[in-house]
Amino acid sequence: MDDLDLLEKYEPVLRFAKSERFFPMAVEPYLEWCYFFASGPQGAAELFSHLNEPLIYKIGRLNSEQFFLRFVNKPLYDFDIWFWGGGLSLAGIVASWFLGGLAWLEIAIAFSLMVGFVIFMLASPIRLRIIPPFLLVVFFSALAIAPIYFFFKPIPYISIAVEYLIVLPIYLLILFYVLMRILKFYIENVLPEGPGLAMDMLSQATEKIAQESYKQYQQILEKHEQPVYYGRVVREKDKEENEWTILQYHFFYAFNDWRLAANGMNHHEGDWEMAAVYLKNDKPYALLLSQHGAGNIEPWETVIKAIDKEGKETTHPVVYAALGSHANYSKPDVIRSPSMYKPGRLQRFLFWFDGLVHYLFLLFNPSQKARQIALKELQAKHANVLAEDAFVSLKDEADHYIVSLPLEIASGDGFRVGFQGDNLKERVLKSSSYLKRVMSHRSITRPKVKEWKRVLLNPEPDWVQYKGLWGVKSLLSDESGPPGPKWDRTKKNHGVKQRVRWSKPLSWLAELEKLKH
Repeated sequence: MDDLDLLEKYEPVLRFAKSERFFPMAVEPYLEWCYFFASGPQGAAELFSHLNEPLIYKIGRLNSEQFFLRFVNKPLYDFDIWFWGGGLSLAGIVASWFLGGLAWLEIAIAFSLMVGFVIFMLASPIRLRIIPPFLLVVFFSALAIAPIYFFFKPIPYISIAVEYLIVLPIYLLILFYVLMRILKFYIENVLPEGPGLAMDMLSQATEKIAQESYKQYQQILEKHEQPVYYGRVVREKDKEENEWTILQYHFFYAFNDWRLAANGMNHHEGDWEMAAVYLKNDKPYALLLSQHGAGNIEPWETVIKAIDKEGKETTHPVVYAALGSHANYSKPDVIRSPSMYKPGRLQRFLFWFDGLVHYLFLLFNPSQKARQIALKELQAKHANVLAEDAFVSLKDEADHYIVSLPLEIASGDGFRVGFQGDNLKERVLKSSSYLKRVMSHRSITRPKVKEWKRVLLNPEPDWVQYKGLWGVKSLLSDESGPPGPKWDRTKKNHGVKQRVRWSKPLSWLAELEKLKH
């Protein structure tokens, strides 16, 4: 068999969750939407010498990793509005000082701060959902303190008896009712999104950018209707002289909207994932999958395979792509922290805080059933109630599972790409059982074609050599676009290196087998 025939024989079936918005695509239409930026002095100097070259050719000829692509580039978005707003505010403050003196300077500074606050809230819908209710809580809390001043000071023309026996109780009763309604709304609808707000504030791939990315991807689908994988074939020998054929399937997505789709941990423009079938002496040995961290391995004997229309098992492994994050799994599953990957300190704190909020929501819920769930959970984990994974099984009446951060939904109940056989015999989960209704019923646009378009990476096209990021760069690396299929993330003082799964696929196999055992 030639490489393409071999790739086609073992190409995976990819199953997505019902409300997935992004599917594997070609890189060329993505690059047509992108703007290109340097992220360091070496990159800026190198970019200057390639100014007039088309992006699809330029990115493969650059040696530095100090670059990033920007998929959503509309006016008044992201750092554009802060750049122009900051410049105009500074000009206005300087002009006010010279033309109007101190009074006008104070007015200009106050106006600039107010405009900056409005810009900050409008930059992402999650901020609009959280900040105004928070300000309402502060406002009504201040009103609760008001009686200390007003009702302990005699009011002209009103007797003390009327003031204390009629006016004060009515005031406190109304205030208590309004405040409780606001707090109930805040606990149920706002606080659970607090960790997402923290990440959103540090990101250049905000919720608004996620929504705009989906709109742009919809336009791409109108012209490019077929899902794409990039196939690569590697042949190696091990120390025992076994012949290995590694079939790599690389998938590119325009956006990772994990946080918006499933209360996951991050957003970022661009997303590279991979599945690989390892043949040992021409016989299938294992399926290796990209996931958070090192990845995962499934022995070929236990891999779920597609069934043809005659009821026979094929050589096509069924892979379940998680909602939003696109991490690949060998079985339909719902994965929760901390079993997914080893998070950093900030993420661990956010997981803990998110779980605590959900627990308190149940404990103080008006529903007797919800309170009983919380109390049982407290009894079962009394010594470990604030542990990171202590809240993963909590449910409420409205949304089944109260979504906890992060939640990985590899349900497979949505769009299916690849070999078309007896698809109903493949195992799936119902993703709506694990999601809030607003997530599980969101609008989506699917490719019109269900079969793969195959693109061979032997030999490598120019864009494979690009070492920079395939999306906008953020303050947190998890919120930045990823490097390409060949390159790993840049590490401080170590530069950029090739991914182990690309340059040493047998070493990757050995690493995952060691972790498995």
